[in-house]
Amino acid sequence: MAAITLDHVSKVFDGDVRAVDDVTLEVADGEFMVLVGPSGCGKSTLLRMIAGLEEVTEGGVLLGTRDITYAPSKQRNLAMVFQNYALYPHMTVRKNLGFGLKLRHTPRAEIEIKVSAVAATLGLTDLLDRKPAQLSGGQRQRVAMGRAIVREPEAFLMDEPLSNLDAKLRVTMRAELARLHARLGTTTVYVTHDQIEAMTLGQRVAVLRDGILQQCAPPAELFHQPVNLFCASFIGSPQINLVEASITDGSARFAGIDVPLPPSAKVLDRDRAILGIRPSDLVLASTEPDLPRITARVDVSEDLGAHVHISFALDADRVAGDDVGASSGGEDVRLIDDPRAVWRAELPDRYRASCGDVIELAVRTDRFHAFDPVTGLRIG
Repeated sequence: MAAITLDHVSKVFDGDVRAVDDVTLEVADGEFMVLVGPSGCGKSTLLRMIAGLEEVTEGGVLLGTRDITYAPSKQRNLAMVFQNYALYPHMTVRKNLGFGLKLRHTPRAEIEIKVSAVAATLGLTDLLDRKPAQLSGGQRQRVAMGRAIVREPEAFLMDEPLSNLDAKLRVTMRAELARLHARLGTTTVYVTHDQIEAMTLGQRVAVLRDGILQQCAPPAELFHQPVNLFCASFIGSPQINLVEASITDGSARFAGIDVPLPPSAKVLDRDRAILGIRPSDLVLASTEPDLPRITARVDVSEDLGAHVHISFALDADRVAGDDVGASSGGEDVRLIDDPRAVWRAELPDRYRASCGDVIELAVRTDRFHAFDPVTGLRIG
């Protein structure tokens, strides 16, 4: 095992396209680090530079204390797990698991011992004589991971390894990955575009946009203290509610609503700001009678079993995410062109509401986030 250090790393394609721009990041020995961001943000390119599959344009890459910036990939002692499994279809599971060791001229007896041990760890013992075509998607992914584990590398590099699995199997495999890392303790860099995957797997999560590192922090810090509007909007499901407001005299004013703020918010006074609040921080007024409240007319009610999501419109312009870098890869598209801001509230599972119902919601004002409308940076 070893730490991985990226020292002002950049990757430039075709002379002027900066896929990765001056990224400095240290992955601690034994840490599970997740790289997350929308499509085209540079996360896979960054991973491939660590692996030696892409040449570094600027900066350096260290594995422990060893500079591997220009070392061939086969000399880096890193194991990579891909999205498409990359199994040899004509080989059995046993031969797929041991193929990398065979290329390194490992003695046959040692290969058998290591393959058997990894197969037992991953629950593949009964599948060793099957070929990939006879396996399910989850079983193939376990074989791909086993092929990486059997090499006993200094670090694992995983490029969206769960993307080809169905939703139920992804949840199962996420839990298995977490258990596996707890058992092996191997340094892992994991790439995904799925922020739920990032939040549930990563000990720390690095958020990228347009090749630039936006924030690197534990999942809870990303959720509760995003450094900018992009991180606030990208992390969290349902997405954070946003509206342009003025903050003066201890109150936030937006959409004809005046919401008193806690004393600590007075330092945020300014004529224009973008306010954000998580859907989970809008609650039924009857449960929090002492909090400020807003009136909402229900547009959509979604019963998800554990929660009910209520959508309602405000008499305010929708925050144009692209203008301040808040959208998830430019995919802020609506089937119905409505210029108003639409908010969501996450309510208890037993709550029932229909389209057109008017409800009172309490606002946990101590959990408001404020951002500069020009730069998108967090205020305060």
